[in-house]
Amino acid sequence: MRFKALTVAAVAAGALTFGVAPASAAPYWQTTTGVNFKFCTAYKHHSVSNNVNWKVCEVVNANNDAQVVVIVQNAASVAITIGGSVDSSYGSSGTCYTSTLNPDFTRGCFGRTVRYSSDAWWIQGTLTVNGVKDIWTI
Repeated sequence: MRFKALTVAAVAAGALTFGVAPASAAPYWQTTTGVNFKFCTAYKHHSVSNNVNWKVCEVVNANNDAQVVVIVQNAASVAITIGGSVDSSYGSSGTCYTSTLNPDFTRGCFGRTVRYSSDAWWIQGTLTVNGVKDIWTI
């Protein structure tokens, strides 16, 4: 029994070491460092402040699995409250908890990982900052 537990732990550690694990998804805001995005819009300002920038992105891996992501940067000198959600024509979706984003931080709200389909493709991100909601559909 102990050998089996050690084997399972070793396999799990190996999978994480070699990047086999899928990217984290909602409901928690995640760092976006090291993520290879297939597509991203340019950043634009959120309607609440020119110091809050956001964009909508898509991650697609070699197995043709995809996630939609809303990315937000806080370039303001004060913390902000953020909330968000993502959706797509192929089923990647998710909602992230309301959270505090400190100055000079960038975070992403990742939708669930699904099989990618480019048929009738669209993606949508929603970002709420200090209670004000902006929606971006591509």
